[in-house]
Parts: sequence; structure tokens; C-alpha cells
Amino acid sequence: MTWAVQGGDEDEFAYVFTDELAQRVVDQVSPRLAYNVNLMDRKGRIIGSVDGSRIGTVHAGALQAIRDGRPVLVDTDEQSADVRAGINIPLALDGRIVGVVGVTGDPGEVESVGNVLALTVELLLRNEQHRDSSRWRETAVRELLLGLVNGTVAETGLLEALRHIGSPMTPPWNVTAVIPAAGSGSWSLPSSTSVALLRRIQGTSHVVAAELQGAVWVLSGSATDRELAATWERLRSADVRLVTGRREASARELSVDAARLGILLARAHLLPADSEIELSALAPEVAVAQQSRDISHDTVERVLTPLSTILRDTARAFLAQNLSIAAAATALDVHRNTLVQRLDRIEQLTGLNLRTFDHAVAMRLALLAATVLKDPHHEA
Repeated sequence: MTWAVQGGDEDEFAYVFTDELAQRVVDQVSPRLAYNVNLMDRKGRIIGSVDGSRIGTVHAGALQAIRDGRPVLVDTDEQSADVRAGINIPLALDGRIVGVVGVTGDPGEVESVGNVLALTVELLLRNEQHRDSSRWRETAVRELLLGLVNGTVAETGLLEALRHIGSPMTPPWNVTAVIPAAGSGSWSLPSSTSVALLRRIQGTSHVVAAELQGAVWVLSGSATDRELAATWERLRSADVRLVTGRREASARELSVDAARLGILLARAHLLPADSEIELSALAPEVAVAQQSRDISHDTVERVLTPLSTILRDTARAFLAQNLSIAAAATALDVHRNTLVQRLDRIEQLTGLNLRTFDHAVAMRLALLAATVLKDPHHEA
């Protein structure tokens, strides 16, 4: 049975039925009806009316409908200066009376109109409630993710926040970001793509998601490998890349992955073009993303300035092919001997023998630093 909030108790649904919404409803329906329409809040105060002079006044019929929890009919012979003939129907939302619809006129004529109008307004309020709840939930998830990125959310706080959101989860954890595909022309997902991705995983168990830093972040917990793989499959499409953290992270490891992800998304141009990228393979990118512009500039001056464009491209291809001379020669469409000569020339000019691991890492850092310096959004 529906029940009304009485006295001074605060109605947790009152925020849904606002003055602005009530007047908007009246303005939309009144031109189509031959009757006067009033909308009252849970205290019987008129908050929407064709007659603007009645806004803010208390409607006695509405108070009775709220008190009794049922429609109140006022016959013509019962009307007075303050109470007019018609019907007042309580509006119920999740079992609580949040307001009243009043239609003025002969009760026999307006009862059916009032019932339809009350149902319409209840559906509108439910839609508004759902939209507001969705916005609140996404905001709460976004704040939780920011807390992980900033290192301000410990495991206890993480579990409590997820319970508050209505998505209780436990370890192990995973955090994944969905970003635009390489060559898409933007480092941020279009709004339509973000909305589509969030809808695609809506209702998935052990998952919460929100838009952050131009990407869709997905936090998974209590998930098996199969469930995690299924979530990633829902996120895959031709125009996005996935940047994935550890599959079975502890709370501490989750915070580290989230922090690294936040650093990298601020320098998204550093990320590889692969459709799926593991955070664990991006230590050089994280290091370069955090270093000062002066250090990046000095690295580029020392390592890359002596090299021609062809030699830089050679170094880049050799590293991309995991230091394989045969694979790099094929990728560059040059003879093996030509590639060897270029590698020797790079060593002469920079002192770096790219066929050794340490020197290859130094070259990779230099190439990443050059990418940072080319980014117009990079801050000192």
C-alpha cells in the first residue's frame, strides 16, 4: 500500500518532483485539455498550475488525498472559494506519495482524465528518478576511480564505496581503459562511443564503469578469467583499443595500475597502436610521461639530434621488431646488409649499439621523449 511522508520527515524522493518539472508538465498538457490542471507537492503546495496566482498556495483537496492515500472527488455543491470541483489523485513513486495531480471540472467528466494524467506524471517521475540515479551512480564510480588514481582509496574504502554504489565486489581486481583506435584523429572517445560502451556492459555482474580522461574506465572484481574475458569482448570494436591492468590484482596492485593508467591517459599519444595493450609492458612510457620537459629535451638532443630521419625510422622499426634484423629489414623493405650498415652508423653517431638490451632501452626512451616534445598538450 502506498503511504505518505507526514510531518517534518524528509521525503527522499522530493528532489525528483521539482517546481520546474511540475510547471513544465502543466505547460505541456494544458493546451490539450479543456480543464484546469494543478500539480501539488507532498505538502499539498501547488507547484504547477495554469493559474499562476495559485502557485505556492496550499490545496485542501490535495492535503486530503495525501492524508488518505486515495483520490478525492469534490462535487460542485461541495466547492468553495478555496476548493473547486474536480478530482485530486495522489502520485506514488516507489510506494511513497510524492505529490498530487488535480483536475478542475465536473468529477464525472474529469475522473478518467485525471487517472490518465496521474499515470503519465508517475511515468515521467520514474524516468526522471532513473536518470538522476544513473547520473549519481556514474559520478560515484568516477570519484572512486579518481581515488584509486590519486592513491586516496584503500581496500576498506574501496569495498565500502562499491557497496554504497550497489555493486559489492571483492578481490581479485582488474582495471581496464577503452581508448580510441590509433589513427582515429582524437585521443578522447566521442561521447556517442562512450555512451554505447557503457550501455554494452550495463548490467554485467562484477563490473562498474564510468567515463574519465576521455576514456571509458572499467573496474572488475570478484571475476573469473572467463567473466573478465567476456567483459573485454563486449568492449571490443573496430575503433577502440583496450589498455588492461593485471588480471588478478590485489587492492594495492589495483591502485598502482590505476595510477599508471591515469598517467598514460594524460599522454595518450605515447601508447602503442596495438588494439590491446598491457600496462605491464608500458614501464618506459610511464617513466617518460612523468619526466620533466627539460629531461626529455636533453635526451632527444643527446641521442636523436645526430640521426637523420632515415636512421630514426630504422631505430624505431628495429625496436618494434624486438631487435630482429631479419624482421626489421622486411618491415623497412631493405636488404639485411643495408639494415646492418644503418645500425652500425647509429652506433657511430650515438654510441648506442641497438643489438644490446640496455642500449635498445635507451633508444626507446629517446624516441618516446621525442613524441612527448611533439605533443602540444604536454605541460612543463
